[in-house]
Amino acid sequence: MAKITNIHFHSADGQKLLQEADEAQTLLIRLFKKQENNTFCGVQSSALLFSAQHFGAKFPDVTSQKDCNLESPPYVEGNMFSYTETSAAMDEAKVDAEGCTMEQVYNLFKQHGRNVKMYHADTVTVDEFRSLAIKALSHQDSSWGIIANYDEVELQQDLRVPLHVSFKDIRQINPFQPIGHFSPLGAYHAETDRFLLLDVWYEAQEVWVKTQDLFRTMQNIDGDSQKYRGFIILES
Repeated sequence: MAKITNIHFHSADGQKLLQEADEAQTLLIRLFKKQENNTFCGVQSSALLFSAQHFGAKFPDVTSQKDCNLESPPYVEGNMFSYTETSAAMDEAKVDAEGCTMEQVYNLFKQHGRNVKMYHADTVTVDEFRSLAIKALSHQDSSWGIIANYDEVELQQDLRVPLHVSFKDIRQINPFQPIGHFSPLGAYHAETDRFLLLDVWYEAQEVWVKTQDLFRTMQNIDGDSQKYRGFIILES
């Protein structure tokens, strides 16, 4: 497993990177909340982007976003399946048991009438990923957004797995060890070439991650879809 040098968002260095960030979505960062259900990372990530987009339409002025009222977001993990559009995209019981694929999250956005694009990691380069992600994050009103689908163990964000344990050994120890994960990106720092990963897993830290590291952890195949992981971009 390659060495990863993530920087914790809430550390002094992490906060400094936010202050210096070239692109940042304040509303999404303020709304950020961890997932509650073990398998609902895709659902929670989608809810965060939906609510950020909702509040961005109300508070498009960046200067007002740091202290505007964000109470009662319309989309949260707990109410997502109360929307018929969500149930049309995925079965709640199945997601509760198995999680969801990138195709299902993409379909969730489409069912909710959103303009969205999906990219598998084997169809784009790291430079193309960086450019597309920066473009999404440049919309400070959160009218655009991005969710990454990556290997949380390889990115060393799953604290249940010792860092010295290889991917092969994980599968030998526990063939059902969850690997795939969804989380939104909230900011980009050009000088260090890091994205702010708002990791929704409740045992993980939000971190600034190197672009190359994040992209590398997308380059593995989802066992359910038999397709490469990647990223989803919400457009206005």
